[in-house]
Amino acid sequence: MRACLLSLRATYLTLDPRSLGLFRIGFASLLLFDLWHRFHELEFWYTNAGLLPNHTLLWRPPAQHVFSFFFMASSSAEATLGFAFCAAVYVLLLLGYRTGVMQVLAVVCRISLNSRLAVLENGGDMVMNLLALFSLALPLGRRFSLDAWLKPEPPQLRQAPVVSLAVLCLLLQFATIYFFNAISKDGDPWRQGEAVYYALHLDKYATGVGVWMREHLPREAFTGLTYGTLIVEWLAVTLIITPLFVNQARLLAVCVMPLLHVSFALALNLGAFSPAMIAFYPLLLTRAHWDAVERWLTRRRSSVASAVEPASLPVETLPRAPLRERGRRWLVEASVALLFGSIVLEVLNSNTSVPAFMRVTQPSWMKAMIEYPRLYQGWRMFAPTPPLTDTMIYVDAVTSEGVHVDPYNEVASRTRYPAGKVVPERLDQSQFFTMYSDRIADPNYAAYRQAFLEWLVAYPQRTGREHDCLVKFEVFWVEDRTSPISARTGPTPTRQEKFLEYTAPTDSNCKAKPQKNNQPQLVRTLPR
Repeated sequence: MRACLLSLRATYLTLDPRSLGLFRIGFASLLLFDLWHRFHELEFWYTNAGLLPNHTLLWRPPAQHVFSFFFMASSSAEATLGFAFCAAVYVLLLLGYRTGVMQVLAVVCRISLNSRLAVLENGGDMVMNLLALFSLALPLGRRFSLDAWLKPEPPQLRQAPVVSLAVLCLLLQFATIYFFNAISKDGDPWRQGEAVYYALHLDKYATGVGVWMREHLPREAFTGLTYGTLIVEWLAVTLIITPLFVNQARLLAVCVMPLLHVSFALALNLGAFSPAMIAFYPLLLTRAHWDAVERWLTRRRSSVASAVEPASLPVETLPRAPLRERGRRWLVEASVALLFGSIVLEVLNSNTSVPAFMRVTQPSWMKAMIEYPRLYQGWRMFAPTPPLTDTMIYVDAVTSEGVHVDPYNEVASRTRYPAGKVVPERLDQSQFFTMYSDRIADPNYAAYRQAFLEWLVAYPQRTGREHDCLVKFEVFWVEDRTSPISARTGPTPTRQEKFLEYTAPTDSNCKAKPQKNNQPQLVRTLPR
């Protein structure tokens, strides 16, 4: 019995410190990558001159419990200072300097960046938040860090395995992500092998590679990719949690699963979801994997076998930690258990494939534990089917000189005005513009339209041209339907609905100038 318990602990509660060091480097790099993409669109999303001013979100918060220090930033300079602070924290985490402190600050930065744009978040944001929260309980700076170099520990402590409930939580969390994503894909396109075809025809997500694939791949390739996606997602669940052939199973997961997410990223712009999922996989590397790598490197450097570091001592032989340290660890483990319990209830309540009798009402304090760090658990990407229709928004605006412009898509996408009755091929929008385009036309997000209207009216302030003031505009939501795979004839128009309009007041300084023959000037050509 004792041997069985030790085996389970080694499988589900233990990590090699080298895996934690590699994870820290990869995760901090991901945080910097995410920060750079947000900074690139800082003016649109993190200032009061953007599409989501902080006073609008505070007046109509997307959830009951929201925290972000970016709500204190109104101008571009103030938001830039916040980004600079986050960048400094992430760089120090990457280098492993004062790692424990940087882990805490990284959680605060990550939640603040996410919660400021909670209206536009997606599954990748949830994954990054989960990684940041659960890794707080793990010593990420013991290997491959400045901390380890500046204050080296004795070899037996430096190589000692890390035992924590957070390890089990991470394993179960990622198995859960794959499980519910796989089990929810039960619609006809998945059963008939057509789901990838429809996913690649979503112009708001498709990349250049995705457009090429949908135009050149035969039907048999779409069938193989569809069934292959399902097989790999189910395989991931098994490889992550299997108690048998653990080293072989996890090595296979490390080699195969990132390829799935790289494929997603090449064909579809899903924000940070794919790199966030990849960031988890260093945690599956076991001591056996690292020792094998070190033996291989040693053989290449020297034939002297003694150059290999001595193997880690079993946990039982390590010196017993001081009472104060043990008390702190128990407090951390209890906090992890409490957080994981809240996540379990959120999983049961947020996934439609969970039977009704298993759903449990969450206490308000548990709901707050989910909402503050944004740990929602509805995992059903392209499920039960990928959308069979594609959507976008466009603005038909007229300047004082009679020129028709689209102030929104000038900055949101690569399409040319006007959009017409179908969604143009490959909008090439960022995660944030894609989510905004999806949601601003939804009546549930009508509270944010006044800010959108004011942003559009401020068009001449952004262009620096006084004659660009808008006399009037109409904002349309466009939907088209992807043709069946058997036809492949291009999208079919379905609906075009106007959901916002504006006419400049009669006492406004923005007035239409007379045009020859009362004809408007040509539509402005947007740069590609």
